[in-house]
Amino acid sequence: MLLRSIFIFAVFAGAWLAPAPASAQQAPGPTLSPNDIECALDPNCPKPQQHKRGLQRGVTVEGNSAEQPLSVNLYVNFDYNSADLTSDARITLDQLGTALRDPRLGAFNFAIAGHTDAKGGVDFNQKLSEQRAEAVRNYLIAQFSIAAERLTAKGYGKSQLLDPDHPEDGVNRRVQIINTSAGSQHN
Repeated sequence: MLLRSIFIFAVFAGAWLAPAPASAQQAPGPTLSPNDIECALDPNCPKPQQHKRGLQRGVTVEGNSAEQPLSVNLYVNFDYNSADLTSDARITLDQLGTALRDPRLGAFNFAIAGHTDAKGGVDFNQKLSEQRAEAVRNYLIAQFSIAAERLTAKGYGKSQLLDPDHPEDGVNRRVQIINTSAGSQHN
């Protein structure tokens, strides 16, 4: 099984204080449908084999070792320095919720990992990432009736930057959805 990450990029409210790197300034790609998200998280869905193409706005699929789970990185809008979901966040999470309700993903469990950029202190970012991951989990449970036992939430703060060469860039602020049980279900 190859790691497939799909990156959905959106601007976080109040977050763009410094210019983004050239690779992150490209125009956003098409919005992913629930089916696109479902396929990224389903080990039985055929995926094109591609190499990492760098950090781009839109969709990036990267191949990696068989031990790593399938995941989707979502750029979810939150109010600045808070875990309050914006209307843009709800639109993104509605796509995710629809995908997670698909019967093809019904046997899988998912971890919701919150990540921040490197702005601010370690403790603040850790707490904020935990609150944001929990906000996503609560939204999916309440709005899409996803069974609570299928979803776990954990914050990583700024410890796992997506683009360590640009630690304060918005590309690092994301919510990652990880299929934690795909390895045992894959044929």
